[in-house]
Amino acid sequence: MKNRFSLSNFFPLVAVLSLLICFGCGDTEDEQEATHFTNSVFFFDEPAEESLQPAEQLPQLTDEDREKLEEAKQWLQLTVEDWRNLKDEDWEKLKGEDWVRLTDAEVKELMKLEIVPWDRLQELPEEQAEKHRNAALFQQFGDIPQLRYRVEFDRHYLKNRGLPFTATPEIAKQFVGYFAANYFLFPEEDRRRLLEDEMKQLKSVIEHEEHRFEKEELRHLDQLRIEDPEAWIESMRAFFIRKHGNTPGANTIIEFLRKLELDLPRADEECHSYLTAYNAFYTAFKVRATYEYEYYAMFEASNQLRPIVADKPLQILEKYREARAEGISFYNINWNDD
Repeated sequence: MKNRFSLSNFFPLVAVLSLLICFGCGDTEDEQEATHFTNSVFFFDEPAEESLQPAEQLPQLTDEDREKLEEAKQWLQLTVEDWRNLKDEDWEKLKGEDWVRLTDAEVKELMKLEIVPWDRLQELPEEQAEKHRNAALFQQFGDIPQLRYRVEFDRHYLKNRGLPFTATPEIAKQFVGYFAANYFLFPEEDRRRLLEDEMKQLKSVIEHEEHRFEKEELRHLDQLRIEDPEAWIESMRAFFIRKHGNTPGANTIIEFLRKLELDLPRADEECHSYLTAYNAFYTAFKVRATYEYEYYAMFEASNQLRPIVADKPLQILEKYREARAEGISFYNINWNDD
C-alpha cells in the first residue's frame, strides 16, 4: 500500500519557516516541526492486507512508471555535498512536467519589491505575504537556481494543498531537492540532518517501488503458471537467479516449486531443505503480499513433515489448494469470504 498524506498541515508550517528565514529569527521549535513533518511522509509499512485485494483492483504499473523509477535511482548515487552543489541543469531535471517555473519578469519584480516590515506581514493576504517572503529571499541571495527551485516547489505543492497524494520516486526526489536547496541557502547542521533524512526516504520510496514492480511481475507469472506450468517454472528460475543469483538456496526453492506444481513426489528431506532456504530468503520481510506461491509451498512442506491442525494455518492452506484446483491466481484469492 503506497503512502498517502495531506499537505493541508504542511504549508502553514512552511510559511512560518519561510517567514523566520527571511527575517532572521533563527531556528525555532515551529521550524523543526515543519521540516520533520515533511521528513515523515515517506516511511512505508506495506501491510499484508494488500495481498487480499484482487489484482484488478490494484493500480497497474506502466512503462512510464518504470522510466521514472530508473531515472530516480540515478539520484541515489549523490552525497549530501553533491545535492548541495547541484549544477544549474540538475535543478531543472528535478522538476516535474507540470512544474510552473518562475519567469524572469517575476524574479525581476521580486528583486525590486519594497518589502513590508515583519510585524505587518501577517496583516497581508496569504498570497501577498508569500510574495514578500520570496522577495526577501531573492534580495538576500540573488537570482540563483536553488532559490528558484525552493519558491517553485512551494508554489507547485501549494496548489494541491489539502489533497492527499501518493509518494512516488518523482515526488520523493523533489522533496530531497527542496531540503537540498534549503541546506544550500542556510548551511547549518540541522538542515544537513534533515537533508540526510530525506535522502534516506528517497531510497525507501525507490525500494518500495521496485517491490511493486516485482509484485507485478509475479502476478503475471502466476497467470502463466495456470496456463503453462512448464513455462512458469523456467520463468521463475530466471526470476530467482536474477534476484538471488545462481545459488544453492535459489535452486532448492525452484526445484521444490517445480515438483509441487507438477504434483511430483517430494521427500521429507526436500521439504526440510525448502523450509531452510525459504527462511533464509524471506524472514526479513512480509512475504505473503508478494511471494504467494513460495508462501503456499511453505505450508505444503510444513504439512508434509507434520500435518497442520491449527485452524487458521489449515484454512490458509485449503484456500490455496482450492484456488489451485480451480485455476484461480493466488493473487486473486478472496480471503474475506469466510
